[in-house]
Amino acid sequence: MKKKLLIEGMKCKHCVGNLQDALTEDITGVEVLEINLENKYAVVDINEDVNLNDIKNIVEDLGFNLLSVE
Repeated sequence: MKKKLLIEGMKCKHCVGNLQDALTEDITGVEVLEINLENKYAVVDINEDVNLNDIKNIVEDLGFNLLSVE
């Protein structure tokens, strides 16, 4: 299922790359479809076994804030 993550704290393309790598490598069942630095969001496709708290923890471990999941 597709989810839009509103993320605060990404400042550069390096941040985007780190987020993409962490989401896809650290959590099985997550595919990053898009990360938009300017508008501060990521669109991911996750399977039903993925716990949203795991995604939140990954985002926050990178130093970003996960504001909401839509």
